[in-house]
Amino acid sequence: MTILTVGFACLDLLCFTSSSLEQNGSITSDNFVHCGGGSCANTAYLLALWGEDIYHIGHLNNDHHGNQIETELANVGVNTRQFIFSEKMITPLEAITIDEQSNTYSIISHRLMQPPKLTITEKDKLAHFIRTVSENKHEIVMLADGYEAELSEYLIEHLPKVKVIMSVDNLSANSLYLAQQADYLIVTEQFASAFVKLKAFYNSEQIKNALKKLRNLTNGKIIIRMYNKDCVYLDHQQVVIISGFNKQTADNITENDIFQGAFTYGISYGWPLAKTILFANLAIAAANNQKRGRSAMPNLVDINLAGKDLIKDFKYFF
Repeated sequence: MTILTVGFACLDLLCFTSSSLEQNGSITSDNFVHCGGGSCANTAYLLALWGEDIYHIGHLNNDHHGNQIETELANVGVNTRQFIFSEKMITPLEAITIDEQSNTYSIISHRLMQPPKLTITEKDKLAHFIRTVSENKHEIVMLADGYEAELSEYLIEHLPKVKVIMSVDNLSANSLYLAQQADYLIVTEQFASAFVKLKAFYNSEQIKNALKKLRNLTNGKIIIRMYNKDCVYLDHQQVVIISGFNKQTADNITENDIFQGAFTYGISYGWPLAKTILFANLAIAAANNQKRGRSAMPNLVDINLAGKDLIKDFKYFF
């Protein structure tokens, strides 16, 4: 199995606080984390930790920060040879403040709204990569976040039998095509409720209606991640709920990246959807809540131990 993550990669400065920021005020924090970030890049990092054959593809500038991002991924085992280094690209930088009491966050992002257009030379490089991975006869699973829309579209159009997973909390015009091509579309409860013009969901009928209307975006399976950590989807017109675990975990940003990484892992091994979501929820519960960012990500042993601790008559995943 070959897994591709196609999307946003950046350099993060995470600042963890215990009180809300006030206008024109200042607070102190002893807990800073400086590391690579970006949702798709974090997923690639996690899957490399788990020993998967994983490629991350996206744009960076060939500057100090871009090289730092690429090196961190390569050192953990991500294949980074398909990164596109472009002088027209600004290497994304993000400053993230996370309130540990409310588990809310604010992001200040320095980046292009969309990457540069692919050049003929870059398309030739991608075509060579596509021929190489196609010759391996492995099934290919691709996770896209919508940031690298043109790049993702090119890969979908030219890769044979690729399974596409898309995880979004907002949907831009550039990513509409990708959503239509997705086999699995993962959205937040906030996104789903806003899509059907509700402030929140109050019953299962509203959720069912939202899942039906979200079909306008994709022909694939739609999964809504709820605020309470449950996940819901439709099966034969019935709402299926896969319960989450009310356990203190890492921050919301890391939690999302762990979920989509574990979800991609399950799909790549051909697991049923219910088992895949349960595994992803357990992966969140297994995160190290004493650490932050990528260092909080669990290994496979951690997830099995979490399952044994949280689920009666638990059967090991591997």
